[in-house]
Amino acid sequence: MSVVRLLENKSGIGSADEYTPLVRIYADASCLRNGAFHESAGCGAVMIDHNRLEVKLVAKYLGQVTNQQAEILACTKALEQLHRSCRVEIVSDSRYVIDTMAGLNRMRTNRVFWTRLVKACYGHHISWRWVKGHSGVAFQEVADRLARSSAKVCSDLSGEDLEELSGHLSNGSEQFDIGDFEVELEKVVSRYGIAHQSFVPGANLDRIGTLPSALSA
Repeated sequence: MSVVRLLENKSGIGSADEYTPLVRIYADASCLRNGAFHESAGCGAVMIDHNRLEVKLVAKYLGQVTNQQAEILACTKALEQLHRSCRVEIVSDSRYVIDTMAGLNRMRTNRVFWTRLVKACYGHHISWRWVKGHSGVAFQEVADRLARSSAKVCSDLSGEDLEELSGHLSNGSEQFDIGDFEVELEKVVSRYGIAHQSFVPGANLDRIGTLPSALSA
């Protein structure tokens, strides 16, 4: 994982014990060859601590899971990065996840995955927002590209690589060129080489300033 501090917020917030960070998470998943015996899934997330203006990127290989399961895990793995109780808005282009977590659907299938997501929500105040995929929401597009990259190379992207990529989002707004980010991401992915291009067994899903950070210990 990587964290880039964008700007130290020096507003007059009370003690660290009373402080609850405001975090927005853009989460997405990708499942290549969905349903095939050699399917490969990955998830990506952009996590923003709005009080400290920090950005953290997540890019995880999920192994052989379905697209629906990968979408659940995208939110789960992002929430599992939080180090303290937060107010969180999760943004996803998965109606399946958003409607289920909003109580509109029952958790009839994928119960193990839903249980893990619910547990990851404990201790946080969470709201859920759906956005249409590929509709120009810049950080959602970044999450999508990270998910695709992890699925493609069958590997988590390293902390060092994510740190490098975070630098291209360092203005903390959505006013950046997704094309430029894709170019830099492709450079990172190319370093993983052919060793990651063949089938790899499923990932172990159990692995996992003045203001205290929500995104780092």
